Amino acid sequence: MSFPTWEPLRMVVVSMVVILTVSLMIGVAGCGSPEASSATTTEGAATPTSSTAQAALSSTMSVSTATSSSAAPAGEIGATVSVASKNGGYPTNNVPDWSQIESVLAFRNAEYGDSAIFVCLANYEVTADSLSEYWELPPPAAGQGWVELVLTRTLADTNEPPLVPGRYDFNTPQGMAELTGAAKILVENGTGIQFVTGGGDDYVEVTSVDDTLISGTFHVGDNWSEISGSFSAPVK
Repeated sequence: MSFPTWEPLRMVVVSMVVILTVSLMIGVAGCGSPEASSATTTEGAATPTSSTAQAALSSTMSVSTATSSSAAPAGEIGATVSVASKNGGYPTNNVPDWSQIESVLAFRNAEYGDSAIFVCLANYEVTADSLSEYWELPPPAAGQGWVELVLTRTLADTNEPPLVPGRYDFNTPQGMAELTGAAKILVENGTGIQFVTGGGDDYVEVTSVDDTLISGTFHVGDNWSEISGSFSAPVK
């Protein structure tokens, strides 16, 4: 008795298994697509965050730059002054407000062997067209004051030596070095608060100077008073 062969049936079963396996593989691959899309979306979301941080940093830098440059723009008239004093001549009532400097003046005085510039930084309006007029100014009133810096260049056998950029030393007497300086705070009733120098790092750093403008920074102090700041003053 002959039996029917199972070979055709076996081939059909194998074909169905192959088809089912392929379908399952395609389905698994399709399930991975959203993860790839999600990863792409996450990466894309990180970009705006990074851009926002960079924009914030740029904004901060811009603000810092604007703040720094507004104090004393290069080539423009202006000054910043900080004063602290427990000197007995410094007022305890109607203390001058140094946060706003209203007048920035400089006057040149030269002769054979040395030249000097007097720099006046006042918290109120001061008007003088010459050094002689400056010396005749009335004293500050209550709440008013000015800082005076005197910068001297001593150069033997030279007529009216021009002032030059550099560090003017406040701890060396005039004539004992080429570039020297002196400073005081003038307050109400004409009280002049002088500095006891001889120690510390007291100076005016002149960054630029010509016949029309002088600019620089300064720091002078003793056990009772201290001044610091920057200036850019027209020279008369």
